[in-house]
Amino acid sequence: MSQRRLEKMNELLKEAIADLLLRKSKDPRLKAVSVTGVKVTADLKKAVVHYSVLGGENEKAAIKKALIKASGFVRAAMGEHLQLKYTPEINFEFDRNLEYAQHMNELLNGLSAATGAEPLADQDGSLDGPDDD
Repeated sequence: MSQRRLEKMNELLKEAIADLLLRKSKDPRLKAVSVTGVKVTADLKKAVVHYSVLGGENEKAAIKKALIKASGFVRAAMGEHLQLKYTPEINFEFDRNLEYAQHMNELLNGLSAATGAEPLADQDGSLDGPDDD
């Protein structure tokens, strides 16, 4: 399968799964989940769904269990909605990119404070520049 077609499939699955979790899931914990990406294999048999959620480690663990429990529902609903020849097996994986970005932001701001320089980013993560007033 071509790379472009795989990318389109990844995006289609991302949108479909996010919509399913938000609108059709009966578990209220899953409505707080943000689907950040999907990576499907070339044979369309397996898909890894990357997600993020705000909260502590206990909440993340509870949501992970809820996602595992809901994976059959998600797969069946995707099969009906997308009408694919193969409906991929769904595996959920927590996306740590947002945590990593926040950690790097804190390190950079700490370094700026230690050297007396202006912070590189505001608390919300937006970059300050010389033209920003």
